[in-house]
Parts: sequence; C-alpha cells; structure tokens
Amino acid sequence: MSVQHVVLFNFDPELNEEDKAEMFAQVGSWPAEIGGFDELRLGPPADTERTRGFHYLLYMVVGDEDALGRYLVHPVHRGFAAWVVEHGGTVLAFDYRLDEGTVIPTGTG
Repeated sequence: MSVQHVVLFNFDPELNEEDKAEMFAQVGSWPAEIGGFDELRLGPPADTERTRGFHYLLYMVVGDEDALGRYLVHPVHRGFAAWVVEHGGTVLAFDYRLDEGTVIPTGTG
C-alpha cells in the first residue's frame, strides 16, 4: 500500500535565490541518493493568498510505510531537515495511506 507524504515549508526570513537553488538541488538529489520514490515534487504555491504563510510544498509517494520510514531516517534527509531549521524553516507534515479509503475515483481513466 503506497503512502503519500506532504510537507509544507515556511521560512522566516524567506529564502534568497541562492538558498532556494540549494533547497531544490538537495531535494533533486534524493532519487539518486535516497531512492524509493514513486513520485517526488517540490514547488512554490500558484496562489500565495491561501497558503497561510507557507512558501513551498514537498509531495512524495513511496511504496509503503517501510519506505517512508527509511526515507525519514536516511542521513541525506536528516541533513536536509537540519538545513531547513538552520534557514529559519518550520514544517507541517502529513502522511497517509493511498488505499480504497483515501483514493476517490474521478472517472477520468
């Protein structure tokens, strides 16, 4: 059963261009350095009026809860988490199982 992991990031102060590039480079290295992702995305909001101050969203899908657990304790992820804190970041994380109780059929194929 796949698991979706969603993280919202708020930075105070907001990241400068160099730090933004560093954040994207770090996350971009994860498929090679950590592995185990079915999907991995990172981006800013399309509309900042509704984000309640959050600047970025990290979205990932992994194969199961064991894969999520391996990611969470991986040294590369832990280094990134420390980097976020060092740069004034706070996070809101949410994980849930993708199963018949959480996936809503859309009829779009």
